[in-house]
Amino acid sequence: MNSLKGIGEMEEQIKYGTSVIEYTLEFAKRKTLGIKVYPDKSVRVIAPMDTSIEKIKEKIISKAGWIIKQQDFFLTFHPYTPARKYISGETHLYLGKQYRLKIFESDKEKVKLQAGNINVFVKSKADKYKIEKLLKKWYKNKADSHFQKLFEECIPFSKQFYTGEPVLKYRWMDKRWGSCDKRGQIHLNLELIKAPKKCIEYVIIHELCHLAHLNHSTEFYKLLDKQYPDWRTTKDRLEKLLV
Repeated sequence: MNSLKGIGEMEEQIKYGTSVIEYTLEFAKRKTLGIKVYPDKSVRVIAPMDTSIEKIKEKIISKAGWIIKQQDFFLTFHPYTPARKYISGETHLYLGKQYRLKIFESDKEKVKLQAGNINVFVKSKADKYKIEKLLKKWYKNKADSHFQKLFEECIPFSKQFYTGEPVLKYRWMDKRWGSCDKRGQIHLNLELIKAPKKCIEYVIIHELCHLAHLNHSTEFYKLLDKQYPDWRTTKDRLEKLLV
């Protein structure tokens, strides 16, 4: 068995099903191996000095389900969308596809999707605030139809455990993709209109499962696994696209 001593931090990864868990490995003077998952979804493993790589990997595999659940939990709180400059040539997303932003000066202000571009017509190209406002209004109008349609398609399964009528609401959020409260209100982040429909569907299903379990307990994940077996793959897709 190989062992490593006196080595600093290393970047490692291990495959678990369809997921790849990337982690920072550090050796320290301690008796037990520790695994921590941070809000940015990074994973840190601190192992005793004489621990073999084989033993470390075995431990991570045994905890892989928990690690992924923790990352999924933090994902619902951290949509790290990159800052935008709102200038021509910049790439923007809509339903999972990339489009070039093109800014045109015009007395009639509007946004139009055309030939692989999102065209924004505004009185002044220098008015970045107005461009952002017009684009967000356009995204909101698109969400009005897509979000509600997907929500209505997903609602029926919740009748198994929720007797009320779930209500969909959405707005721009800074810290989460979605939320659910005990009154049956499902809130979605409008940023999701930039993701593929399957990813939007996943977040809706995730939040509907909270109507049965207002936490991220084992029972919650059992219900999510049953209703949406490939949620991990879809979550990874959302994460890579918008985070």
